[in-house]
Formats: sequence, structure tokens, C-alpha cells
Amino acid sequence: MSKIKEMTLIALLSAILTISKEILAFLPNIELVSFLLILFGRHFKLAHSLLIATIFCFLQIILYGFGDWSIMYFIMWNGLVLISYHTKNIFKNEHQLALFSGAFGLVFGMFFAFFYLVFSFEAALAYWLKGLFFDLIHGVGNYLIMLVLYEKTDKYIGEIFKEL
Repeated sequence: MSKIKEMTLIALLSAILTISKEILAFLPNIELVSFLLILFGRHFKLAHSLLIATIFCFLQIILYGFGDWSIMYFIMWNGLVLISYHTKNIFKNEHQLALFSGAFGLVFGMFFAFFYLVFSFEAALAYWLKGLFFDLIHGVGNYLIMLVLYEKTDKYIGEIFKEL
């Protein structure tokens, strides 16, 4: 595959992540980003998947400005890609991937609370507990999205983008 085609696909997939997040923004913590990044991590070269996640993070900063969440976005989304890439031979079906994706949604807010440890353990705990309901929604949403969309989407991405 030519470098131009690779760069175009990376830009397109980064834009698809951003668009999918914005389309579902009216639903609290229901998103396709986790689902798609897991699939990208499983099918694409690691460098390409990480680049897609990084561009997505920069696009979010362009849309929403730089905030205390910005650095964690880079860590969390690229971390999801890394874990997905390195566990592609461990998680073999949609049920295992649904549990993994759901667990990622559940702990998402907990990792954001780490920044508040600078102030105190109580501040970090309060931050995490404040968002726990939304983490539950995130986890359940990720779980259900993976169960419903995985089989056909996985085959499609594996066939269409096999060179990326």
C-alpha cells in the first residue's frame, strides 16, 4: 500500500472516530470510539492504530479545547489500542471482547481521578465517585455495542483494511 493511501486511510479513520463520537454525544457515555479502537488495534499495524488514536485525541482538543481531561485521553485511548493489539490472540470471540470493552468503560473515569491525587486521596475518590454512574453507563454501553456490532464489523474491517 502506498504511503499516500495509508495516510489517507489513517486520516479517514480518525475522522470517523470523531464523527461517531459527536453523533452520539447526546447520549451520556455511549460511544463507538472504544469499539472501533479495539478493532483497529486487533487488525492494523500498531503504529497505524496508535496514530489513529492520537489524531482523534488532537481533534477532540480542537473541538473542546485543552482541559484536565486532554492528557488522559492520549493515555487512555492509546492504552486501549496497545492492550487490544497485544491481546488479539487472547480475546477470541465477541463475549470476551464485550467483557474487555465493558471493563474499559467501567474504569475509564477512575483513571481520570488519578490527577486529583495531587490534591488529596479524598479529592480523587470524590471525583471518581461523582462520575461512577456515568462509568457504569459507559461500561454497559461498551459491552452491548461489542456484542451487537462485533461479528460483522470485525470481518468487514479485517477484509477491507487488511493492508493497513
